[in-house]
Formats: sequence, structure tokens, C-alpha cells
Amino acid sequence: MRLQRGTPVAGVDPETARNIARACHDYWSSTAAIADKVHVPAEELAVMLDHLADAAYLQRRDGGDGGHVEWNTTITGGALTMASFLKPISRTRAEKLLAGVLERAADYNADDGKLYVITEIAVFGSYLRPDAVELGDLDLAVKFTGRRPDANDPDTVFAYADASGRNFPTLFATIAWPQTEMLQLLRNRSGYINVHTEDITRFTDDWHAVYRYPATESSPAQ
Repeated sequence: MRLQRGTPVAGVDPETARNIARACHDYWSSTAAIADKVHVPAEELAVMLDHLADAAYLQRRDGGDGGHVEWNTTITGGALTMASFLKPISRTRAEKLLAGVLERAADYNADDGKLYVITEIAVFGSYLRPDAVELGDLDLAVKFTGRRPDANDPDTVFAYADASGRNFPTLFATIAWPQTEMLQLLRNRSGYINVHTEDITRFTDDWHAVYRYPATESSPAQ
């Protein structure tokens, strides 16, 4: 997804909309918690949240923690969290980016020290439109599973995070590190690559698997 300064997202300033999506991405957050992160008064934020939910960037649930209204991103909202103000790229550039992702996925799966195995990568969005000469970004959906039975065991995860030598700001960030690391490796710091872990079949039928592990006859060579 590509943003343009001065062009609102569901009636919300594009940078503010992206910050809001990032503040509640992957987990439910109350209006107050989001307001604290994006530095917008709760009363103003409530209107923005409604606009973003009406446009399918966010989903809402009532009666969350403490009975408060809570918010989370949809798959479109997930794309918004990674949206940039970068210029469009050519299809040739997008194809090179995809080839790099597939190479890094194979390298990741070959590393027995990683906790996960990437089982599938699917491409969706503008990349699949043959008439699209320029693309805003490369949208990918990733499936993965534990490499070993204790991959999601808290002791295993904490030990893995500790071995990284990083300082994590929250317990959630520590627990999420194995997945965060995997996604960062796939993106390779590219602002044009969006990697999603949601089940995209809930939102679209237009997708194509470009990587499967173990490889099958119908999957591309790896």
C-alpha cells in the first residue's frame, strides 16, 4: 500500500491513520491505549477509529478488557501499518524483490537454529494484476509452523530471545521475537515488501502460492 501526503485514508490524515493501525496491530487495544500511543485526544480518536472501521481497516469489539471498546486491524489495516510514502516501483523491480524473499525463505528454513519453518508464501494484491505496470508494494501472506515440538514453549522462546542479545521493551515483544525476526528477515528492510500472517482466504480469493515447504510438484522451484 502506498500513501500520499495530503490524501486522507478514510477521512483521516494518512500518517495518523498509519500510526493508529500500528498502535493496535496484531492485538486488541482500547481507545485510551491507542490515544496514548498516537498522542491524539480520545474524543477525536474515537471518530477516526469509527471512520477506519467503516472503511474496513479496523475491526471493533465491545466488552473487551474492563468492558471497554477495543480495536484491532483487519488484513487491509495490516497493510496500512506497513504502508509507505515511497514512489511506485516497476513490475521488474517487484519480481526481483519477490525472488529475494524466496531465497531468504529457503535460507531461513535451512537454518536448524530457527524455531519456525516457513511452510507457504502467497502473493496477492496488485502484483497479480497483469495490467499493473507500476506497483505500490509487494503484498505477501506467510504461513509457518514450529520446527520442533517445544517451539512455542515459553522457556524455549525466552531462551531464544535471550540468545539474540537484544533488549526487548515489553514481555510481548520478547515472546513475539521468533516471529518478528522471521518477518524482518523476509522483508530485509524493504519498505516495499509487506508480509502478513493473517489468513488471507478470509478476505480474498485472489492469491497465488509462490513458495511451499516441503516443495510440491505445483510449487515453484526453490
